[in-house]
Amino acid sequence: MILLNIGRIPKRWYETCEKNKANRAQVKFHQTTGSRSYMVHCENLGDKYNDKDPDALDLFKECHYSNKKKGYTTDVQSAITKMETLIAEQSDDEQPKSVTDVVASVLAESAKKNRFLQNVGIHVEKLPRAAQNLVEELAAEKRANAELRMVVDSQKRQIDDLSVKLHEAEQSRIRDKEEMNKKYAETDAKLELLLSKMGTS
Repeated sequence: MILLNIGRIPKRWYETCEKNKANRAQVKFHQTTGSRSYMVHCENLGDKYNDKDPDALDLFKECHYSNKKKGYTTDVQSAITKMETLIAEQSDDEQPKSVTDVVASVLAESAKKNRFLQNVGIHVEKLPRAAQNLVEELAAEKRANAELRMVVDSQKRQIDDLSVKLHEAEQSRIRDKEEMNKKYAETDAKLELLLSKMGTS
């Protein structure tokens, strides 16, 4: 066994080692495929998914499951939950995102240049930043329009309810007026009859 004298290691090597250590500490999604690359690991899945090809989310789960810990790390589990939620919550109004796009967007939030999808052989067309901004603005505008439509529909229902109530109140007022006129007419008739009887006597 060779013991290294720390004092004899060049300072730049030590600094490089510390820098690499700090960089490794920032990695959120650690590879759990051992010495095999993602691509080889995915090819060795065999018939696990029967006749269908695994999607990006399936591959993400496969490549980040730790057999040693019998589960996922906290960061990986949180990313998987977010991906599944985004896939499940897609509304009918919006253009539905593919599973690959959802996985790519969640991974992009955690790292500037995450290459997981490329490493497993999935090609993702990345839009230029300006186009991405336009897509996000369009999606936000669609959401705002949907919310506005809900508000307008709600107000329309309220107006319809008010107009029905107003119509009912008007009909009730007309009925009351007719009944009053009828009572006045009856009272006038009785009064005239009484006066005529008093005049003859």
